[in-house]
Amino acid sequence: MKRALIAIPAAFLLALAACSDDGSPSGEEPEGSAANSSSEAAAPTEPVELDLADAAGACPLIDSATLNSVTGEDFRFASGGPGELAEGEEAPAQLTCAVQTGEAAYPDLTLFVIGTEAKVEVYEEELADGTEEVDGLGEAAYWIVHTEDTGAGPALEMGWYEGGTIFEMRYTTPVETDPAVVNELVGGFTELAKGIAAAHAEAG
Repeated sequence: MKRALIAIPAAFLLALAACSDDGSPSGEEPEGSAANSSSEAAAPTEPVELDLADAAGACPLIDSATLNSVTGEDFRFASGGPGELAEGEEAPAQLTCAVQTGEAAYPDLTLFVIGTEAKVEVYEEELADGTEEVDGLGEAAYWIVHTEDTGAGPALEMGWYEGGTIFEMRYTTPVETDPAVVNELVGGFTELAKGIAAAHAEAG
């Protein structure tokens, strides 16, 4: 247990990709936030008021019906990156997706799918204090609810490792949402995560 997970830890995840099997870093440590890392990888597509399957990036991995059912919200806008690959291009190392209702900035859901050369042991070693394990999801999985004052409400973060791929999902609620309500969403988001993992495996 190394450090607190205050936000989607894309920099940490990218650092894992530069780790050797024994967890030793090789090369320079990445800098910047998750949003910066995402924009550097590829500019997201324009938001679309369509089924998530029609959006780019990691969006097609998310089952919109399950997301709406779990949250009780009506998510309608999605933006993902990178977009479709040109012929002859290799699959991108990182896919992203951001989903909103269109009614306000929050609630929203963000998903990062990142390839890594790190082993699952490295992933487990880097999990922060306060995280809880998730059974039956990938080779290792965790969840944590953030209650820090970020200008939004509590956020449920769930992440997992599977076969050299790291998944990070964060559901941020509106201001003044009761953290206890967010804790009750863990079971539903676990099922959503399992669907994402299955869709990714099928696409691969």
